[in-house]
Amino acid sequence: MGGIYAILSPKKLNVINQVLRGLKLLEFRGFNGSGVAIPFDGIAVYKDAQRIDYVSEKYGLNKISSWIVLGHTRYATHGKPHIDNTQPHTDCTNRIAVVGDGAIANYEALKDAVIINGHKVISRCDFEIVAHMIEDNIRKDYDLLSSFRNVVKSLDGFYSMVALDSKCKCFVAYSHGPSLYVGVSSDYIVISSGRGAMYGVVDKYFKLEKGEMALVSDSGIVVETVDGSRVTKDFKNIDIDSRYVDKDGYPHNMLREIYEVPESLLRTLYSVQEKYLSFAARLVIDAEKIFMIANGTSLHAAHIGSYYFSELAGVTSVVVSAAEFPLYHVDNVGPGTVVVAISQSGETSDVLSSVFEAKLRGATILGLTNYIGSRLANLSNLYLPIGAGPEIAIPATKTFTSTLLLLYLIALKAGRVGGRISEEEYRNRLRDVRRFSEELSMNMARIEEQANEAAKKIASCRSGYIISRGLTYPLALEGALKFKEAAYIHAEGVEAGEFKHGPQTIIEKGIFSVFIMPVEKQALESTYNLVSMAIEKESTTIVIGFESDAKITEVGGATKVLIPYTQRHLAPIALAIPLQFIAYKLGVILNRPIDAPRYLSKTVH
Repeated sequence: MGGIYAILSPKKLNVINQVLRGLKLLEFRGFNGSGVAIPFDGIAVYKDAQRIDYVSEKYGLNKISSWIVLGHTRYATHGKPHIDNTQPHTDCTNRIAVVGDGAIANYEALKDAVIINGHKVISRCDFEIVAHMIEDNIRKDYDLLSSFRNVVKSLDGFYSMVALDSKCKCFVAYSHGPSLYVGVSSDYIVISSGRGAMYGVVDKYFKLEKGEMALVSDSGIVVETVDGSRVTKDFKNIDIDSRYVDKDGYPHNMLREIYEVPESLLRTLYSVQEKYLSFAARLVIDAEKIFMIANGTSLHAAHIGSYYFSELAGVTSVVVSAAEFPLYHVDNVGPGTVVVAISQSGETSDVLSSVFEAKLRGATILGLTNYIGSRLANLSNLYLPIGAGPEIAIPATKTFTSTLLLLYLIALKAGRVGGRISEEEYRNRLRDVRRFSEELSMNMARIEEQANEAAKKIASCRSGYIISRGLTYPLALEGALKFKEAAYIHAEGVEAGEFKHGPQTIIEKGIFSVFIMPVEKQALESTYNLVSMAIEKESTTIVIGFESDAKITEVGGATKVLIPYTQRHLAPIALAIPLQFIAYKLGVILNRPIDAPRYLSKTVH
């Protein structure tokens, strides 16, 4: 994963400074590796597992002159942060350089084929194989565009990429999901993963849609589909507020990262190689005991994961805070125990100390982390990437939903390995994830608008509850945490069945009640009774649920945030979005430092 920035000047102007600036502005897409490829005699690559400022100083890039440069800033998903895994990657003849964003799902099989064909594969990065595959096609007398077209037809996954050919001094760009933009001005043509990075360099741009490729040279831009049909693109003006170019045009990283959730889900889906997912499923099925340990947002995800494990795989897991695990649970750990350790950063001290103690006692560690260069990844017997991409804002959003999806994938695979789920059902559920992501993407702006109205109502309240039950109960805990982090407003997550056992005593005017409607029929019916009670007692009442629930439309006196229906195992992911938007909007209304709340840090030591 990472940020792509390719630039050429038809007027043959030096573009080094522009590419360095562009990569700096794309560091929110990746920051543990960066590099550039420049066509001289063949291709010269300057890269390291460091930020672009370091790479520039190391190689004296500001002293180099070139009118065409391919750049990349990396977030590691295949291969840990290392100079060899840093992009750009080149073919064996040093004619072709490639950079990519996203993940190639069939990387393992393609890598084996590339090696059998005699290529020397240096990295563990999935996009290196593309350079070698293009090389093979060029050897068969295909031109660059035809070679590139043949290669992408062999790839599966969620990715975009750009190839530089040192012979023709041109780029070929292709999107199979992740955003890729082409911008133009009188002096430059730019290909970028983000619109903000093009600000001040180009005047107009267009977006490459899924399945489109662009040939970019000093003669101009040609856009085609994979089958060779010519595409006419309409250019748009760069309409980004100059204050927010480092956040790709968004006023806060948190808002940008909420909007990235649909794309991050697909990144997660394709980042996990099938082989390693099968290993994880086998660990879960064969375990004598399973503990799931985490802190904060990851702990809430673990609670939902335990529902997945129970229902889909028939496995019971003990979910416990990593801070509590060494106090009362670690002595029950031994050979045959699997500890599922979850940490977005992979550096949470309580998680690491618990993992260390569990390993001493013979436990097997399955680590789930968004940063595969972390200590958790190094300590784990097997780790899986959350694959959400970098998350800058302290309130976790896309890493939470991607962690939920990863836990769902593990449970699904364990159910398949254990014989509880057929191969057909397994494949259908994976297709459901892809469709769900696409539908969610189309509805994000509408959900944000409804969430804004809910936030306006809550902003005048002094405190409140977030209530749910069953599979979505842990969302109430997560939503309360988001309200505290992003808006500094007190909220308590409550299980709906416990609401009458004390919490309802303070329900009144000035107290908000946010109801996440459960996905279980019995729980849904009883929760509606609580909604009626909250409205009757003049609590500011918010109802979050599905548009397909006819009963929601009958509820008067409540503000509603409704989302399209999805199958119930994906419901916690879908219903998390309104909560994240409401928390963000509350922070804006109350003028909070949303991305960096006081006293908090992204990694808790």
